[in-house]
Amino acid sequence: MSVPPQASVSSSSSYAQGLALVGFGGFVLSFDIPLIRLSESAFWTVLLVRGALTCLAAVLIWRIDRALFPRGQKLIAGRAGLVVTGIYSLAAASFVFSVFNTSAGNVVFILAFNPMFSAILSWRLVGERPSTPTLLAIPATLFGVLLIIGAGFETGNWMGALAALATAFLIALAITLARRSRTDMRYAAALGAFLPALIAVPFVAAEGIHSEAIGWLALNGAVIIPIALICLALGPMFVPAPIVSMAYLVETVLAPVWVWMVFAERPTDLALAGGIVVVGTLVVHSLVELGRARRSRRRSIAVASRHV
Repeated sequence: MSVPPQASVSSSSSYAQGLALVGFGGFVLSFDIPLIRLSESAFWTVLLVRGALTCLAAVLIWRIDRALFPRGQKLIAGRAGLVVTGIYSLAAASFVFSVFNTSAGNVVFILAFNPMFSAILSWRLVGERPSTPTLLAIPATLFGVLLIIGAGFETGNWMGALAALATAFLIALAITLARRSRTDMRYAAALGAFLPALIAVPFVAAEGIHSEAIGWLALNGAVIIPIALICLALGPMFVPAPIVSMAYLVETVLAPVWVWMVFAERPTDLALAGGIVVVGTLVVHSLVELGRARRSRRRSIAVASRHV
């Protein structure tokens, strides 16, 4: 049975929409770490304020969505949605811990390993076998991440580097499970901030709110994070999990630039070398995969046209 050209065009359009969504989400997310740093807040304060506002904003957006479309998306998409939300909760906590225990550059460079985790998990859990370029990219990016963790041992902030690696794995796992379920989980990542915020409540109650510029933290939690996470959580509906994960490459490139510009914080030479290996590998990988996807779509359209 032949595929109508219209179906191929529609598929290409959905793919383009997915790329635009996750690309925008990655760009917005690049302001996360700089805003946390600008707020000069304590760890528990960040966990509570950022998490609570992110969750509240997600619920508010969902309520507006339901008011406009009464049969719209559920806040939590069943048991699978609950599991994915729980995984995002762990990722939110480990991410904030990593920000406080290693440099911003180290965090985002290690988070760039996310696409490789997604490729491996998608292979094991979804049956989407990685392409040859992806299989070649995995050891190269792993080498870069090991360099960054090695830099962490030199400077004594290796725990933050390992927490960033755990965050990359958890985000990749959540994205892959969402992809496997084929369910709209646009609010899962933002709602995942609730549990860390809840855990932070007794600590903040005991020591109080500690922030020199809480407005930056409020902007981050109420606007930046919900928009970024909802865009990224929508991605698996349109494109494969490894492609969604590559949106974090945008943050990897831009976040250290913002931090370098504002705080003059330069990564160590070893961490910078590792970051260059990771980013360079992923850029080459993305270009190769994009070329393959375009050629595949052109072949599909050509075959469909011949059968009309």
